[in-house]
Amino acid sequence: MTSANMYNEFVRYFERMGELYKEYTKGMERINQLYTESIKNVEKTNELYRELIKTNERMTELYKDIQRINLDWLDLFWRPWMSKEQEKKENTQTERKTQNQG
Repeated sequence: MTSANMYNEFVRYFERMGELYKEYTKGMERINQLYTESIKNVEKTNELYRELIKTNERMTELYKDIQRINLDWLDLFWRPWMSKEQEKKENTQTERKTQNQG
């Protein structure tokens, strides 16, 4: 093999290395793009989780409000009836005691 042939072979090898490097850089650019997109997706997921947590906190507050309203309703509606029933029981017990004593 002559030196000219060896030189031409070296040039072709070098050109192939250049093509491989270009393909490698394109692949790395694509990987970088996918990585950037994945970071954005993670950020979106984190935002959604934050919103979910806020919603759960609001749901907890709503549940507490509903419980308070239910208790208020019980107080307004049932307390008078319950106190009347309690008075009846107490009166009945008092009457029995007086009858038993007399």
